[in-house]
Amino acid sequence: MNEALSKRISLELQGAHLLVVWDVLADKLSESAFFKDLREVKRRAVWALQDLCESALAANGFSGRAKGEWDHLMNSAREHVKTLPVEFLD
Repeated sequence: MNEALSKRISLELQGAHLLVVWDVLADKLSESAFFKDLREVKRRAVWALQDLCESALAANGFSGRAKGEWDHLMNSAREHVKTLPVEFLD
């Protein structure tokens, strides 16, 4: 069981989905009172996911854009995510 906790697990997301997830983690969640009230272990897990998202965005050419271009990219990503199928919703 402990070996499974250390195992590296890959997730696969479309670029648009990754951009929106990163935006939620970095811009929305990290500044919220909810996040600040989390225990440190949960904040560390969120920070690790945020770092992973940032690395994946940079590795896939999504970083280093001017503000106007970034805003357009994020708006396009949000619109694209609306078209993605979501499973397991009630």
